[in-house]
Amino acid sequence: MSKPRIWISNRKPAKGDVVTVRAMVAHPMETGLRKQASGEMIARNIISAFTCTLGGEALFSWQPEPAVSPSPYLEFRFIASSGGALVMQWTDDAGTTITAREEIELAA
Repeated sequence: MSKPRIWISNRKPAKGDVVTVRAMVAHPMETGLRKQASGEMIARNIISAFTCTLGGEALFSWQPEPAVSPSPYLEFRFIASSGGALVMQWTDDAGTTITAREEIELAA
């Protein structure tokens, strides 16, 4: 899988500013309901968990369902109260984890 695409509205916000994060990860999101040309079922493999932390503190978590389209796109906002590593992790049914890390620094 390729590196997630991440966009952050402000990487150096002032304390109290609203920061918007947009993230997309390439993933087929197989529901387990499709068949191969041979008639054999394709095993379910969806992203089953997404977490985002800032400086080790939880910001956002999500447990997708099989109806989510391939290469899921997320957008969320948070109020800047501290800086640090913004870490996003996607974990799928096969146990594969994709991680993206971006730095957020509070403006002086």
